[in-house]
Amino acid sequence: MITAVQPEKLLKELEHLWANLGHDQPADALLRACSMTLLVATTDPTDDAELKNTLAGLMRAHPGRMIILRILNSPTPLLEASVTAQCLLAFGGRQQLCCEIIEIRSTPDRLADVYSASLGLTVADLPVLLWLKDIRLLNEPAFQPLLQLARTLLVDSVPLGAAILPTLNDRRRAGWRLKDLAWTRCTAWRETLAQAFESTCLQGQIPQITRVDIAFAGATPSVSALYLRAWLAARLPQAAFHFVPAPPRRHGNLQALRFHAATQNPASYALELRAEDDATLEIVTNTLTTRVLAPARSEVDLLEEELSILGDDLIYEATLAATVTPVPTAE
Repeated sequence: MITAVQPEKLLKELEHLWANLGHDQPADALLRACSMTLLVATTDPTDDAELKNTLAGLMRAHPGRMIILRILNSPTPLLEASVTAQCLLAFGGRQQLCCEIIEIRSTPDRLADVYSASLGLTVADLPVLLWLKDIRLLNEPAFQPLLQLARTLLVDSVPLGAAILPTLNDRRRAGWRLKDLAWTRCTAWRETLAQAFESTCLQGQIPQITRVDIAFAGATPSVSALYLRAWLAARLPQAAFHFVPAPPRRHGNLQALRFHAATQNPASYALELRAEDDATLEIVTNTLTTRVLAPARSEVDLLEEELSILGDDLIYEATLAATVTPVPTAE
């Protein structure tokens, strides 16, 4: 259903939509749930099905009003909108959980109007988050007013790599709350290392670690590898860090972390966390090898983890700041 991009008209269209969905249904058959407003900014004209499947995947844990801001290049100015709803069966019952989707399609020259319309479409008194599905929008002059719609920005820095990190840090310093899926992809590595260092046999060895090798596959270390280096450097200030090219054992850039200690007998100390395959990490010490299931995670899984973090993620913020600060490296 196409209608003028006027908030009051779109909200009225939503009410008609819910009335039609509930027609001939028991009063409690549809649950219109809302815990947030999620704005999604995309420039891909072909990702409609993929994006709506992703939003449907988020719906059970994070229901809300979803507003898709689709920015399209067109020789003629464009500004139009449509409203839809997605419903799925709630766990353990016949009740359907529903969320509403408003899609606004615009050319870059009409983004000021998109900003005005979006202000009137966010749900009052609930969190507002902006997912920049195309991270290049962060640097687009015409898009800057729309960044004011939300103080929480979800991004994936992988397409632009390390070059975007100073911009992310500048946004953090200016008051935005950043969530980067490249950081979320490090979760299994960080959790496995934290558990290993908490073990009795390794805890006393931490002060002796003087060097950490970060093995990566590809031309340059990924943002995830840079994040891990900064995260580790805050916990191992005495260590130098060295990036080492490696053959791929796991899809993606990060392949292994090797820790070296200054002991009288270096051969007596060994600690390595490495990819065994696409679904497994392996942590190796002198006497024990342990495998941990760590399959590649879908975009929905990554988004769900970030959306579940309420308030500031102080560890990530400190890590982001550290990525733009020089870290000691081995010669």
